[in-house]
Amino acid sequence: MIAEIIARLQAQVTSLKVVSGVADFSTAAVNKPMATPAAFVLLASESAEDNQLLGAFDQRISVVFTVILALSNRRDPTGAAAMDDLEALRTAIKSALLAWCPTPANGEPVRFGSGQLLRFDDGLLWWADEFRVTTYLRMP
Repeated sequence: MIAEIIARLQAQVTSLKVVSGVADFSTAAVNKPMATPAAFVLLASESAEDNQLLGAFDQRISVVFTVILALSNRRDPTGAAAMDDLEALRTAIKSALLAWCPTPANGEPVRFGSGQLLRFDDGLLWWADEFRVTTYLRMP
């Protein structure tokens, strides 16, 4: 599913100079992006409900994924200008992801969960937006 999300962001949010997968935030932070704005997509968690069927399998799975954004605005060392840039970028990402279904055959549309500032360091602003999607694991 992460590959589909990355492809969607690459196609829909053309202002992003880098879109990539990453295992965790520290990996993205250590390997600072060469160009910004950048987005890093990671699988944050999965949880499943019990199967309710006899003789078949139908399990509901809740998936949480995070889009970590890195922005740099050298005009303002306080980060205020980067925060202004962040608002427009978050709107574009939400427009690309919300109500879109990465696995239409066995899933539901993406929903927004939460967002938070991760850090502002050396002119680089890091922000994380969390999204949720439900999929189904079905077997006859």
